[in-house]
Amino acid sequence: MTTQGTDDDMLVSVIVPVYKVERYLDECVASIVAQTYRNLEILLVDDGSPDDCPAICDDWAEKDDRIRVIHKPNGGLSDARNAGLTRATGDCIYFVDSDDTIAPNLVERAVATMREYDADLVMFQFDTISENDVPLVSDYRHNDFDTVMVMTPEEGIKAQVKAEIDGYFWSFLAAAPIYKDHGFSFPVGRKIEDMARICNVIGEARRIVRIPEVLYHYRLRKGSITSGWSPQLIKDWMKAADDREAYILDRYPDLKGFMRLQQLTFFANLDYETIRQSVTASLHIDPEDANELRRRIDRLRKDMDDSGDAVPESTDSLLDMLKDSVDDAVDDFKDNFKEIRDDWIRISRGWKEYMHDKETDRD
Repeated sequence: MTTQGTDDDMLVSVIVPVYKVERYLDECVASIVAQTYRNLEILLVDDGSPDDCPAICDDWAEKDDRIRVIHKPNGGLSDARNAGLTRATGDCIYFVDSDDTIAPNLVERAVATMREYDADLVMFQFDTISENDVPLVSDYRHNDFDTVMVMTPEEGIKAQVKAEIDGYFWSFLAAAPIYKDHGFSFPVGRKIEDMARICNVIGEARRIVRIPEVLYHYRLRKGSITSGWSPQLIKDWMKAADDREAYILDRYPDLKGFMRLQQLTFFANLDYETIRQSVTASLHIDPEDANELRRRIDRLRKDMDDSGDAVPESTDSLLDMLKDSVDDAVDDFKDNFKEIRDDWIRISRGWKEYMHDKETDRD
């Protein structure tokens, strides 16, 4: 199955890291090969997979001359993505996870949107499927829009930090210079790599467009990287948050006050139930990690005070409760969980009312 030449003048590089996904790989690659936009460079990066994935990749390369296979020793998802990025020659870059599938018109719609709006980064919606391709109910904030949105890089960064845009590299297609001209690379040896680097991409775009179309099918399975939390995953999450903040403050220093308040708001709105479940699920969170969380909150508070930006009283109260709650969690919890949870919900409601009033005043 060799493809014929097309009138599409923009080459799109599709990078697919491959590791231990022999059950899903054919379906994934088939969805890429079947794209209505034909001018593709498909890079299958075999990350030293110990199963039949290397052979499956080679078989696909024999069927379609747009496919190139990179065989390399295992180095993790970031290392595989970096290897593909180094070899990519396209005008645009798109990453696909090898256990997921994409809609037949994903690339076509993204490229057409780029041209229509003179954009260099296009985001789209996604849904969730099971290991057996059964659609799952999901409620991602990333999908919470129903009209085309045109954004500046600064607006995009703010939306991402506020969790209105998820940190998935497969949820957007970007012009290659955003990666190639800014020394971009994923952090090797760590997870939560998408969150660590997504703002580096958003921040170097000229114009971002979000289209309300479901074009990606994310597979939720037991073996995926983020299917289970662990102490190391929590450490990597904090490193990712630090990386994101460092980039934003260096590239967009005017957002410093916004970043501080948003991080405090994030900690203030952590669900106490989530903390309780994490500890009681035998994750064995190191007390030092809990201490670092408390120290992180204190540092953010001090930065806000030093900059003259006031922390709302409701946030202050909620943060105190969070710190106390973590203390209780590390001590195997107290018997007053229900009372604390009720207080948590009550104060959280007050915080949301405060933010609503603030937005109303601004309008």
